[in-house]
Amino acid sequence: MGERRPRVSIVLPTYNERENVAPMLAAIQAALKDAWSYEAIVVDDGSPDGTAAEVRRIAAADRSVRLLERPGKLGLGSAVAAGFSLSRGDIWVMMDADLSHRPQDLPPLLDALERADIAVGSRYVPGGGTQGWPLLRRFFSRAAGHFARLSVGVSIQDATSGFAAFRRETLEPLLPSLQPEGFKLLLEILARAPHARVTEVPITFVERQRGSSKLSFRESLRFFKLCWDLRKLTRGAD
Repeated sequence: MGERRPRVSIVLPTYNERENVAPMLAAIQAALKDAWSYEAIVVDDGSPDGTAAEVRRIAAADRSVRLLERPGKLGLGSAVAAGFSLSRGDIWVMMDADLSHRPQDLPPLLDALERADIAVGSRYVPGGGTQGWPLLRRFFSRAAGHFARLSVGVSIQDATSGFAAFRRETLEPLLPSLQPEGFKLLLEILARAPHARVTEVPITFVERQRGSSKLSFRESLRFFKLCWDLRKLTRGAD
């Protein structure tokens, strides 16, 4: 197999994902086995549907699966940051647990870190795309990304992506300063690491088949406000 590859820590935030978490973890194993050593850290925010119990069942038979239980719904961004703080790997990955981020897209994302510090799974570079999205959601996603690029000053095409891989040495020093709220964690990381080498890797985002989306209109409005606040990091505004 040649030179040993870095170990990967994958953080999966969950809230009411009991139906999705087992197939997601199985798909990650299928995508990475024989090529990458990894751990999957599921961060569950007190799901009432028994998500944590399902993860405990899986972890009892699979040492690569770990569970962090939190007492309530504390937010997507903070769940990812909490998972990163427990990560043992050399590469850290954040991705959704509802199968909208396809595990088969993991290997090219990880390979991209050979030439970058941050690899972003992008729907909006050649080869990327979405499946099952209505026109209105596609419009909002594009508009949100455009606003994020203008307000925060990042250059990537998919500024709202929730699927990304990071070199540990790039992200770990930032953890104490992160203020992860809502869906803007990637943007905050990019704003706080202006000298990091960033690349985008095409992915296909698939509309979830089970359960309901966590993205609400209120969260959308909050995202725009938080983007505006992040201008202070990149443009020195008071």
